[in-house]
Amino acid sequence: MSGPGFTWVTPILCVDDLPASLAYYTAQLGFELAWSWGEDQAFDSEAHPTFACVCRGDVSVFLSERHQGVPGAWMSLNVGSQADLDALHAEYVASGARIVEPPAVRVWGMREMWVEDLDGNVFRMGCPLG
Repeated sequence: MSGPGFTWVTPILCVDDLPASLAYYTAQLGFELAWSWGEDQAFDSEAHPTFACVCRGDVSVFLSERHQGVPGAWMSLNVGSQADLDALHAEYVASGARIVEPPAVRVWGMREMWVEDLDGNVFRMGCPLG
């Protein structure tokens, strides 16, 4: 490696309606709201936010209302074990999350499920086999 490395990455997903997306990410996907912001307002204001950060475990995701990217992005998220993936699947079934593909073994050596947000952004959630 040449030059400085990176210490973390925070994806930015484009969403159509940020308050609706925040409700989905917290109620159905189990993320927590870290902060929200909108033009001409302070952080965590009660006004309609246009940009926010949600977190689950060590993963943070920025959500941007109709800005910064296009809906339909894909992200790959790893969990610690197949048991964790099964528990996450059961949680998402119970919460009514949009499960596109249930957990299955993939030819690339992963067991994954695919979950979608309200705007067609897809999370590939899985763990290596073995």
